[in-house]
Amino acid sequence: MNTALTLDPKFVQIATPVLSEFGFSGIQELVREQVMMMLQSKVDHYEAEIRLYQSRYGKPYEQVAIQLTEAGVEDFDLDDTLQDWRFAREAAELYRAKMLELQNA
Repeated sequence: MNTALTLDPKFVQIATPVLSEFGFSGIQELVREQVMMMLQSKVDHYEAEIRLYQSRYGKPYEQVAIQLTEAGVEDFDLDDTLQDWRFAREAAELYRAKMLELQNA
């Protein structure tokens, strides 16, 4: 998505000095900071979920997944948990990558 954002010039004229009072150099800096906070919130949420699973099982994801495979017995609850755990890991990594991309933009 590479569309230019256009803002009403009157809005920019009014908002810029207000943003300056709050320490922002302009609208772009405000938007960047807000998006970074939203992304960090997502990362924090998924990292908390990951810590919960690690605390519950006392092992990292990889060890629990290997343990399930080696057990050779169907454990649907654990399998569901591992799927949720894997999703949390992947989501956290996705949002970390988006943060890095935004920092470098």
